[in-house]
Amino acid sequence: MQTDTMVRPAQSTRLRLLASFLGSMRLAVSLLVLLAIASIIGTILSQQQPYENYQLQFGSFWFQVFRDLGLYNVYRTLWYTGIVAFLVLSTATCVTRNSPRMLRDMRALPVRQKRSAIRGQEHFFSQDTALTADEMVSRLTALLRRAGFRPRLEQDGDTVYVAARKGRFHRLGYFLTHLAIILICAAALYNADIPVKWAEWTGTLRPATNFDLPLGEIPKSAWMPENNPAYRGIITLPEGQTANAVFELAGNGYLVQPLPFRIHLRAFHVRYYSTGMPRDFVSDVVLYSPSGKVLKSGSIRVNHPMAYDGVEIYQSSFSDGGSLLHLQSYLLGMPAAHPGMLSGRVGQTLQAGNSGYSVQLKDFSLYNVLPRSALGEKPDPQHPMVNLGPSYVYIVHDPHGGAAEFKTYMNPIYRAGQGYFVQGYRQSLGAEYQYVYLPVGPNGGVALFLDYLAALQVAARGGAQASPEIFQQIFQMLLHQENVTMSAAEQGRFVQASLDALTQMRDYPAPFLLHLQSFDHRWAAGLQVTKWPGTVPIYWGCVALVLGIFILFYLPQKRVWALVEKNGTGARLELGASADRNKGEFAREFAAWERLLRDSASKH
Repeated sequence: MQTDTMVRPAQSTRLRLLASFLGSMRLAVSLLVLLAIASIIGTILSQQQPYENYQLQFGSFWFQVFRDLGLYNVYRTLWYTGIVAFLVLSTATCVTRNSPRMLRDMRALPVRQKRSAIRGQEHFFSQDTALTADEMVSRLTALLRRAGFRPRLEQDGDTVYVAARKGRFHRLGYFLTHLAIILICAAALYNADIPVKWAEWTGTLRPATNFDLPLGEIPKSAWMPENNPAYRGIITLPEGQTANAVFELAGNGYLVQPLPFRIHLRAFHVRYYSTGMPRDFVSDVVLYSPSGKVLKSGSIRVNHPMAYDGVEIYQSSFSDGGSLLHLQSYLLGMPAAHPGMLSGRVGQTLQAGNSGYSVQLKDFSLYNVLPRSALGEKPDPQHPMVNLGPSYVYIVHDPHGGAAEFKTYMNPIYRAGQGYFVQGYRQSLGAEYQYVYLPVGPNGGVALFLDYLAALQVAARGGAQASPEIFQQIFQMLLHQENVTMSAAEQGRFVQASLDALTQMRDYPAPFLLHLQSFDHRWAAGLQVTKWPGTVPIYWGCVALVLGIFILFYLPQKRVWALVEKNGTGARLELGASADRNKGEFAREFAAWERLLRDSASKH
């Protein structure tokens, strides 16, 4: 029995120490600081990007350090979740420990206070007066009522105790702020989908890393449960297509979240400002049940999501949805009479005949509005921007493993009466584009330039020396062969433009030139699908937090205690008071009380 009696106090002491630690202000402030630092990192550092982007940005060493710390997806890390969980536990412990005492203080203010407690208040004064005790009590209570207090009195023999308070519900601000933190953090933990994170941490759920797999071939180990209570996924959906799952990036891979419905993108619309920036983009979607029943239809635009059964669909971006491109292929140094043809959709890789070269169609943009200054043209206040029309980006892979990226604009630009097709190329991802300006012939294409290039190369192999006379002579022969009519000024501009283009193409990294003949454009909408049941509690938590802060700052608690006792034929007053906020203002108010009480006593 003795041993049992000794163990229980020891256990009780340890529990009190644990509760004291969890409910301490130091722990709460430390957790808030850590949470703020982590959130700042998650805000400044772009989250959930491909690892290749981070490696280019930080280099190999710091890329690995930041990856091991989980800084590329801060909000999915174990340590971030642990900070939030400990903050909830600490705040809940603090509220639990302090609630009984604060509730008692709000319900009733003790009238009787020891003389030492009154003298120990922030503001105190005492006075011996010829007034009777009843007169002094009457004047004191009248003064407090004029100041907005409701004094209470208790008498014990020859001593009268007075107590008054303003801001009774000041402590309610403490409750609201602390409960708001608990509510917001707990709801955030629920939105964070802890079971899925735990499955990922333990290896039960493993992200897939092959982004080229069709949905049906993605391993089941990368699929999250269909009844997942909270998730946020993205999908790029081309026009006319349907999806029943979204993807959530996780590290260098992704997880698949099945949806309780199918999303069908009927059409996508984009409107632009005169600067070329998108002004508005809208997705017309239909939601179907697994059996094919229409659940909901409508439009989704930026900041105007579609909601259904607790799931919200946001418009986040747009891109090419697999436009069909028809390209003419011209071999450099060969006449352009019979160009080859390549056709494919954006995202596909095409073989350039039997040459061993392949063409990867990377992207297509329908509009390209650029400032005139960026194209080397004279400023025009009436028309400062130029629309170069559609452009397409492709990567040419050579047989030896090398690659170069090209960007070509479909519509020509004009300088000093001569038209040019603009084509950029670069041989590394981070490099700047080098631009080639291909002169446009009378027929509106590049065939005349390519024929001229082939004729110059034939003449050079035949021993012709480069000179202005040779250039003009060869061009005149070409015009005669192809029966092309051009004025002398047009011929001069074209020859000079062709020679400039030849200089620009000195390091051109491909043996052929692609020219966009026609296209069948298709948009793709970038949609974000979220299910966050904790969102509404977070909103209410924010309301409680704002209300609690307002009460703490603008409804301060002021408490006054006094005792009046007989002192011979007169009375003695001892008055003490304190305030939680606006202490300077309350000090001036208390000094005014002291002057009034002294003046009233001296006039008696």
